[in-house]
Amino acid sequence: MAEPGEGNIKVVVRCRPLNARELARGAKMLIRMQGNQTFLDPPEPGSSQDSKRATERKTMAFSFDKSYWSAGPRDELGYCSQQTLYDDLGKELLDHGFAGFNACILAYGQTGSGKSYSMMGYGQDKGIIPLTCSELFVRVAHKREMDPTVSFTVEVSYIEIYNEKVRDLLNPKNTGNLRVREHPSLGPYVEDLSKLVVSSYDEMMTLMDEGNKARTVAATNMNETSSRSHAVFTLLLTMRKHDVDTNLDTEKVSRISLVDLAGSERANSTGATGQRLKEGANINKSLTTLGKVISSLALVSQDGAKKGKKKGDEFIPYRDSVLTWLLKDSLGGNSKTAMIAAISPADYEETLSTLRYADQAKKIKNKAVVNEDPNAKLVRELKEELELLRARVATSGGEDAFDPTVPPEKQKVTYQTKDGKIKTVTKAELQEQMEASEKLMQSLNETWEDKLARTQEVQKEREKALEELGITVEKNNVGVHTPKKMPHLVNLNEDPLMSECLIYQIKPGKTLVGRMDSEKPAAIRLSGENILEEHCEFENVDDKVTIHAMPESVTFLNGKQITPGQPYKLRSGYRIILGDYHVFRFNNPEEVRKKRDRATARSNLHHSVAASEVEGGESSLTLPKESRPPSRSSSSAAGADVDWNFAKREAALARLGLDPTLDNLPDEEINKLFERITKVKTMRDHNQKSRPESSLSHRDDLWSESGRPVSSETDDTSVYAGPSHGSPDTDGPLKDVQYQLESRLQAISESSEAEDLKVEKDHMEHQLKLVQQQLKRLIHARARGETDDELVQFEPVIYTAKQLRLIRKVLDKWRSHRSFSMAETILSNAVLVKEATVISKELGKEVSYNFTIASGGTLAAPTSGVDSIGSLDTFGDVADPRLASITQPSAAVKVLDKKHCAIYIWSLDRLQQQLQRMRNLTTYIDRPSFTHHFSSDQPFYDLPPPQFSFIGNAVVSLAPLARRLSSTAVVPIFCRYTAEAIGSCRVDMKISSVVHMSSKHGRRSAASTRPASPAPSLLQPGSKITFFLTVDSVKGLSSLDFAALHLQLRLSSFVGPSSITNDEVFTSSVLDPDVSSLSELKFRRTFSLAASSKVIAHLREGYAPIEFFAAVRPTYLERLERWDEMRELRGNPRPPSPGSQTDSPSSSVQPMRRSETDFVVEQSHDVAARIQVRELGADGEYKPVPVVSQGGLDPGAFFLHQGLQRRIVLELSSDSGSQFPWTDVTKIRVGNVRLLDPKGRIHDSTSKAMVTLPLLADQVVEFKSDGTGSLTAQALWDSSVHDSLLLNRVTTNPYRVIVQVSWAIGVETCREPVQFTMDIAITMQTRDARPPSRFLTFLSSGKILSRISGIFKVCLSPPLTRSPGDLWRLDTSEKYVRGEEVLHSWRPRGISVVEDYNRLILTERRAADVQAIRVILASSPSMMRSNGQSGSTVWASDTLLRKTIELWQKHFGHPGEIVLSQVMLDADKSSSTTIKATPCRGLIDDLKLGSTVTLVPRGDGPTKKGYLMILTDASQDTWQRRWFVLRRPYLHMYTNSKEVEEVGVISLHGMNIECDSNKEALLGKPFCFTLFTAANSHAFAAPSLKELQSWTSKLDPTGSLT
Repeated sequence: MAEPGEGNIKVVVRCRPLNARELARGAKMLIRMQGNQTFLDPPEPGSSQDSKRATERKTMAFSFDKSYWSAGPRDELGYCSQQTLYDDLGKELLDHGFAGFNACILAYGQTGSGKSYSMMGYGQDKGIIPLTCSELFVRVAHKREMDPTVSFTVEVSYIEIYNEKVRDLLNPKNTGNLRVREHPSLGPYVEDLSKLVVSSYDEMMTLMDEGNKARTVAATNMNETSSRSHAVFTLLLTMRKHDVDTNLDTEKVSRISLVDLAGSERANSTGATGQRLKEGANINKSLTTLGKVISSLALVSQDGAKKGKKKGDEFIPYRDSVLTWLLKDSLGGNSKTAMIAAISPADYEETLSTLRYADQAKKIKNKAVVNEDPNAKLVRELKEELELLRARVATSGGEDAFDPTVPPEKQKVTYQTKDGKIKTVTKAELQEQMEASEKLMQSLNETWEDKLARTQEVQKEREKALEELGITVEKNNVGVHTPKKMPHLVNLNEDPLMSECLIYQIKPGKTLVGRMDSEKPAAIRLSGENILEEHCEFENVDDKVTIHAMPESVTFLNGKQITPGQPYKLRSGYRIILGDYHVFRFNNPEEVRKKRDRATARSNLHHSVAASEVEGGESSLTLPKESRPPSRSSSSAAGADVDWNFAKREAALARLGLDPTLDNLPDEEINKLFERITKVKTMRDHNQKSRPESSLSHRDDLWSESGRPVSSETDDTSVYAGPSHGSPDTDGPLKDVQYQLESRLQAISESSEAEDLKVEKDHMEHQLKLVQQQLKRLIHARARGETDDELVQFEPVIYTAKQLRLIRKVLDKWRSHRSFSMAETILSNAVLVKEATVISKELGKEVSYNFTIASGGTLAAPTSGVDSIGSLDTFGDVADPRLASITQPSAAVKVLDKKHCAIYIWSLDRLQQQLQRMRNLTTYIDRPSFTHHFSSDQPFYDLPPPQFSFIGNAVVSLAPLARRLSSTAVVPIFCRYTAEAIGSCRVDMKISSVVHMSSKHGRRSAASTRPASPAPSLLQPGSKITFFLTVDSVKGLSSLDFAALHLQLRLSSFVGPSSITNDEVFTSSVLDPDVSSLSELKFRRTFSLAASSKVIAHLREGYAPIEFFAAVRPTYLERLERWDEMRELRGNPRPPSPGSQTDSPSSSVQPMRRSETDFVVEQSHDVAARIQVRELGADGEYKPVPVVSQGGLDPGAFFLHQGLQRRIVLELSSDSGSQFPWTDVTKIRVGNVRLLDPKGRIHDSTSKAMVTLPLLADQVVEFKSDGTGSLTAQALWDSSVHDSLLLNRVTTNPYRVIVQVSWAIGVETCREPVQFTMDIAITMQTRDARPPSRFLTFLSSGKILSRISGIFKVCLSPPLTRSPGDLWRLDTSEKYVRGEEVLHSWRPRGISVVEDYNRLILTERRAADVQAIRVILASSPSMMRSNGQSGSTVWASDTLLRKTIELWQKHFGHPGEIVLSQVMLDADKSSSTTIKATPCRGLIDDLKLGSTVTLVPRGDGPTKKGYLMILTDASQDTWQRRWFVLRRPYLHMYTNSKEVEEVGVISLHGMNIECDSNKEALLGKPFCFTLFTAANSHAFAAPSLKELQSWTSKLDPTGSLT
């Protein structure tokens, strides 16, 4: 059982009725309530309520403490009124308050959902706040009568939180942002907040009303509404009881907080920009923080219930926003809290967000306690705290006294806290703490009389402040009371809560309106945008009011801006807008009374007298005709319908020149008007784009020195009037072309908006830009004195729209034939798939990878629509953007996820990313401090995995739709992984109507409702086709393979991917084959398409795939994996040989494995570079300068002396040896001098040029017997050639000078020298400076080295072959990968993947074309007439028949066949290709590689260190003892354990370790092992068996010793 004060936050939800705007757009109710449950139904597809989020397409159910239905009529059963809400929440709130608990009610929801209505109410429908306040004083009076010893006091405060700033609404003196503080006992509170005493309900309502006035004034000035700010109304109820027996008083203090939160709508739904966006960001910040706090508290409450955790164990981000800080107790502490979630019945997205928010809040548990007698203890603690603070401020804490001139911010005070901690703060901070504590002490010691006096004082100040602004304040009255006789202005606001709060009286005479800070004597003072010091003037003569606008003022009357200097007579109900934000309605009580009397007097004549007629008979101020305001609105319009929206819409329509009576038009007429407006706007936009400026403007902008880059989008129409910088005949024929293009563009813009003309227009605009750029180059060239002969001739090429379509069609067709490039990609990346599979098997992951072909477009990586509906991830992040963006067939990777029973596709880019993560797992598998940063599953799978996997698709041709024909066909379902049919389905497309739209008048022609016309007529652009699609009779999909099935179609399949921006997926219901028959899997839907030219072109030649998804079973995945293996075994032992008809006995013999040198694959080499700087010594020798390194990650800095000759020595070593055949260093360059400061910032200098250094002739190139290679070169370096002050002066410690060093080496197998670049650090010292002492290295982690080293990874990439006969050279599937022995017979798919894909595309499209041609031929008139006739009669003659057959049999293009093969083809078999057969060795020798060099970052934290013996010369049996340090992925070799002289680096890529007794006997060394890498092999001997086991386990944690 929970404690009496413990319990969850009470959460109720309330649904408002549909408003007028929702009813006007035909919105339907999405909310249902049954008991305490609330159901949110998805909107109908295609309706105005349908949004992206609403595609979830399922009903969401939520359960709360109460579900209040207020969306129906009031007499409906179960309707929730304001009184019902108060009875359930307000009374319980008061019960808690009188029991001594803190209580709180929060109202949350989007703007317009009814929060303010529930909290405040409107008119007679009072909300929770007024009803609670009224009942509060009723209970106080009742309890006083029942018990005379009980006394009650009530204090109120009213604050507003806007843009993270707190405003006091009850005290005009607190104008700025109040500070929020937190006291250990009192909790969070607002400093200097006014707490005013009230003794009755009327006084409280008066304070609330005046607080709303202050809020309205501030809101109007800042253009905000209550929906953009949070309001907190707090009641402090103190109950004091006197015990007669003991003569003691006991107190209970409860704080009742009533919170109206800001609107919760998202920024993207409001379209906010600028200041509104910043304001919305702060509102969303506070609401987001509130959501985080609620989520954290809900999690803590759940964990606490399960595991017994304390709330203090989890961090709750209260202080991230002011709102949550102030609500700290209400949300997760000492309070009884209730939350009202106000929802809209027609907004799916916002309502779902609100319901989820509330669903989290109901999980929070609070522990409220009775607040008894806090003052005595608080006063005592505050007194002690004040005495301590005063003592600390008075003394300096034992330190010497400070100079009085030193400011308190710089004086430090050290003191000991109660818990014994030593704390140091500034004197200013202590003074601030003392002032805050004194204010708290003063408020606690304040007597009741003092509080009453202060309340009256604040009341007078508040009334005075409002009167100074011209706002009427009625003494001793509650609420807004309009004057009985005086004409006045009433404010209108976007939020009804703030409307009609402020009344400005217009007294007899003149009333000036001006700025709030103006020195002019203005009677009404406003602030905000476009309010002048003297804005306008009202003149009241005999209760007849006129308005005069001042010059340059923004003043609107009934939506139209009035002319300054002219008087305008006002009548009741007129709307006045001053500046940008101030909206008023004018009321004249005497005028209304006169109209009412006259109307009553004339009622016996049965005439309805209008206000204009009444005024017309009176003597009034004579106004000119143009100064009369529009007669649109009479007094009758001044009723309740005239609100802020009416006035703003009226002004907007008047500015557009439209009649405000648009509201009365039916929807059909408005739609027609909208279409006309859109058409006019489109024509204007194209006209503006076609001639943004004149040709003269273009030319002179080019010739002017300050001319901007030419763009067809510029709006600059100015003409350069200065002298010409070129001759008139400079442009020549190019200028004529420009004029011609501009004239044609103008003609196109003025013509119709046909698709062809748009295409041609865009093409000519592009050519026009090229002409302008050539003109600019020509002018600049002539200015430099160049001749025309030296310039590249340019001639613009202009194509017609038909030619452009043909060009694009040819290019698209050419791009779609990607077999050769896909084969290259698959063969060159086979080693990656192999390595990923090896790692997954080593780590025991139930997954396998292999190649597949991603079709491109919607079938590149199909995802189930059911998966996207069920997931809660709405951020739209694309896990594989590369795969999602491809439009053409591409090589991809198929992932068979046996752990989650799923199949999905990765792009090769995604595989490389995941493979790097896999390598990290294996690299750091024995280092827990690193591995906890990596997920052990994420590199291998898609997390979360899809529930439904793509298993295949059926393809149907759209050609019959383009001919307005219905069709029915049985279509095979092909698996895209095996290219085989796995089932079939029936597809029926029945045309229901084709509606033709007249482009000239915008009217529809008679709709064709026939299913199909006898003669196939083509679909015309601009028409609308409606057809009913049915997919049923699904067969062949076995329940042994699939656990659940569904099918889906995409909208882009029918209209083309280029016609829509956001694709929509239509799914069938999910079928369980174990429960239901496969025939029950059906899809039925009606589609309506607007047939544009692009859509018709797609229908004519396109295909619509019907995608099938299933939850696959493990047996299906195993069969797919076996199929891949069998397909490779079936396809690779013997190369395809066209024309081979006989089988020779030798054909069964397995071909011999080819040498690795025959293959052209990417090579990877690691090069260790060591740079040494030598300076000339006194003995004439060049000696190395020391390098001072600060740690393992610091390469060090050279210690150079001024004025000495230097040489740079470059030493390169590679573990690849002769595999990386370098010849010499061709160039060494130094430059790009920069300064590095102690904070790691690099400052550029003026010396950025790279200077080439002279190389000495004696370079040493050596390829050693242990398989390594080395290269050494020296260059002369004179630092003065850089002319850099950084290299000439002494470097101040701890600054460093950074110099870039680059060099190039010649490699026999590379086209060009391989380029290396690295930075070195130096410090310049005086000429006689001593070298750094080695004694300093004992006191720190630094070292003194002799050189700076770095490791480079060099990738040598072959150019992709352009010969099908050489494709086999790119095959990397045979490349060794460490641990590949676990694969057994498995191998990655090869070219057979491309062959299967081509066969699949050809088969499924031929099947679709056959079905489509049958439908078209069956409806052809010639076929109908030919029934019963012979073939020759149909074709009219045998000659035509023979000619047709010859054309069918004729081959176009290249006569031979391009054969793609993964093995080498014989010369006679490859003769049909375009390549000549040449010797293999010659091709390899002539092939030159390209290089890419990457500097490997330095790594710290070695895994293993120790001495090992290494075999350096096997022929001489030479072993050397070296110190080895394992820093993956490299093994560093040093001369000794000081790790100063590095002598070699061994790359561990592709590593394998072997250790057996036979090798020990052969080598004559105990405890030896052999390390094989991709580049070399090395023999090591450990000092002991323990060290042997340690080294082998550290080098290969995942491998097993053989």
